[in-house]
Parts: sequence; C-alpha cells; structure tokens
Amino acid sequence: MKSRLVLLAAACCGTVTTAAWAQDHMPAPPPPPVVVIPPAPRQLTSSQLFDYVPGRVECAGATVTPRSAERPFPATGFAEPGAAAAPITFTFRIDASGRPLGITREPAKPETGLRAYVQNGDVAPAFATWRFAPGSPQAKCRVTFEARGMSTTDAPLPLVRRYFVSPHTRGPQENQLFKRMHPADSDCIGMNSPEIRLRAFPAFETIPQAPGTWSYAMAGFDIDANGKPINVRIVDSDGNTALERATIDAVQRSRFGPSAKHGCTYPYYRRHKEPLEAPKSPDVASFAPADAKCPADQTTWTSMPALRFPQGFQGRSIEGWAIIGYDIAPWGATGNVRVLAAEPADMFGEEARSIVADARQAPSQAGRSGCVDIVRFVMPNKDHPEPSDGE
Repeated sequence: MKSRLVLLAAACCGTVTTAAWAQDHMPAPPPPPVVVIPPAPRQLTSSQLFDYVPGRVECAGATVTPRSAERPFPATGFAEPGAAAAPITFTFRIDASGRPLGITREPAKPETGLRAYVQNGDVAPAFATWRFAPGSPQAKCRVTFEARGMSTTDAPLPLVRRYFVSPHTRGPQENQLFKRMHPADSDCIGMNSPEIRLRAFPAFETIPQAPGTWSYAMAGFDIDANGKPINVRIVDSDGNTALERATIDAVQRSRFGPSAKHGCTYPYYRRHKEPLEAPKSPDVASFAPADAKCPADQTTWTSMPALRFPQGFQGRSIEGWAIIGYDIAPWGATGNVRVLAAEPADMFGEEARSIVADARQAPSQAGRSGCVDIVRFVMPNKDHPEPSDGE
C-alpha cells in the first residue's frame, strides 16, 4: 500500500517518464474472463399422475399371497422426460393374526441420470392394513411397490377418478382432471352445474369397511326436465358392492332444479371411523439397561411437543407406539435419543424420536441415563383407556 502511494505522489508532482519506461513497467493486462455458460436446465414434464403397484410378496424366499391388499392413493409429481420414480420397498414380518408388522422402508438408492419428483405418504399406511392368512407367522418378508407415472392427460380414467376422489391437496391440474371425468358433450359441469335441491347420502355406518381402509363409488347419471336423476349407474369404484348399491340409491333419491342435464357424476366414499389399533406393546422395563440411572419417580416431563403422527397414518386412523431410550442432561435436555422398538412401522419410531429429542424434564444434580419410555400414537378424541405396559 505504501509503494502505491509513492507512485501516485510522483505522478502528481510532474515526474516525467518516457513512453519506453512506462511500457516496460506497466503491468500486463489481465487475461480475459472465462465465461462459463451453465447448461440448460432440464425440462420437467407437466404434472404426472403416479400409481403405486405392489409386486410379489416373499417371505424367506417363498411367495405369500395376501388375503386383502389395500391400494395406496395415487399421487401427483413431476419427472424429466423418460424418468421413472424410485420404487418403494418394505421389509416386514407377519404375525399369527396375518397382520404385517415391523414394516421398515429400505433406503432409496442414490439418484442417477434422469430424475422424478413424487411424494406419496400413503404407501406405508395402506400396506399396514394388508392382511395375510392367519395362523402362520412369517419372517424375513419383502414387497416392492413400483411407481408408474403417466401424464395427467394420458392417465386412464379409473386412475384419474380415484385420484380425484381420494384425499389430497388440490392442485392446478384439478379442473383438467375434472373435465376428463365427464363426457365431452356433458352440460353438467362448470357454469352449467345443476342446482342442487336435495343431496341424499347413504347410511355409511351400515356399509362394511375394514379399519384403516377406504373405498369409493362414482355414479354417472343424467337429469330430466323435472330435476330427477335418470340413467343412474356406477362408472367406477374400488369394488365395495355394498357402497355401489348405496351410491345408486342415494343418487336416485337426490333432486335438482328443473333443467335437463347430461353427463353428470357424483362420488361417495367410505372410510372406517374406528381406528386400526396398535399391536400389543411389550414391557417397557425390559428395554432398560442394567446400569440405568433413571428412577421412574424422577422422569416427569416438563415440556413435551405435540404428538405428530407419521405421514399418512392419521389419515387412515392407524395407531402405533414406539419405545425410546434416552439420557437427560442436568439442565433437563434430552440426549442420546434412540428407537428401541416401534410398531406397526418404523415411521412411528422416527416420529417418536423427534418428539422426545425436543422434550424436556426437570433439572437435576447429575442428570439421568439409561431412561426408557413409550410414546403411544392414539387417535384424537378417542375413548381409549391408557393401557399398562405389557398389556
């Protein structure tokens, strides 16, 4: 910095320098900047509709056939041209009642090449409702769900209808999908929608439906000049015949304004309100280490985050539990939080670990170690007596 000031002072005071001296002493010009042109961004297709289709179930190398297999809800996502979404694979066991337990998702393989973006939180919850033949427990089981993606303009109508009716966040593609569900000459949608005078509903509680499962039936119909539905029929359903009959009856009992319409539709769905209860939990004390220093009368929680169900499980009313091991610092913060057991799926353990990691207990002189507790995921507002450990 000092030498630069001297040179400037000499120049300001009239020091004469020859052109040759200036040429010899001027610094070389910097090289031209290298312009890096970023690659063109990869083009994503328009919104795609993904259907998750299960493959063969194997237990210890032998094929096992489920007695009932709930279909995951379809999901939307985006993908680069030619890309395929990653499959979802679960390992699990089957208990004596035929219920899959210990459901654990295998880690996804690193992405290579083309990419697809889709998030479906219903695959694991739907699989948790499957049932196999009772009386024959199985271990070392595995199943893979393949993600079949297709553009929303090319997806088959049964998939479009099921997606539209199933629980999901409404997106910009909804209007396009809704139009696809109706005949091209329909005058029963948009500004031409009929005036509803009476919307009848089935007696849903009389329609059989297994806990945790979901079904729908969509009716197609026309409306005569008096506002009475005619030509009522089922255009799509999940196969619940009782719901199909109730849907036709409910549509026939509905009434609309006196204006003839063609190509109308209306869906009804059936979801069991009673929860699918968690499997029996083991004795929590059996998970405590021999050198634990965590007296039960000193482990009162002073702060506990709100209970958060794993994604998708609350929507299907599937309950669970997780046994968590942890230590407590003298100031009350939790540490060394780990999952010791979880059912019916490992996602309950992951969620419970996150909850306990943010919880706090009362301060103590030396802290506590080897603590063990159970986090129960019970549906809100349920008349559910607190079970004792080991029941």
